[in-house]
Amino acid sequence: MKPRVYQTGAVVRFDETPLTNVPLFAQEEFSGCLLGFRPGQVLPRHTHAHEHEVFDVLAGQGLIWLAGEPVRAGPGAVVFVPAGVEHGFENDGVDNWVIRATIHARTYLRRALWRAILKRLGRAAR
Repeated sequence: MKPRVYQTGAVVRFDETPLTNVPLFAQEEFSGCLLGFRPGQVLPRHTHAHEHEVFDVLAGQGLIWLAGEPVRAGPGAVVFVPAGVEHGFENDGVDNWVIRATIHARTYLRRALWRAILKRLGRAAR
């Protein structure tokens, strides 16, 4: 994968679905995307058993639910959610809400060995 610079204002979208997820990059167990929420949009509370996530609020504001507690998050907020912690999003503001999500999936021995074998054979790991 080559380095790349993204201008968030040029790639972010706001669809009618509960949120708009715009993938930015994915490399092994590390990925990033932009989340775009219109006013009133909600992503229900959920958990990821094997992913740690960091959310950086770039524009707008809303509520991020963390383990059942609402946290107001506006520009400059950085929220870390360890694997297994319930979280959700609610744009209760009047402006679009833009969040960059950075995700790290836990690596388990079997997957790490498989990736090493594929790399050694000159194949891309999946």
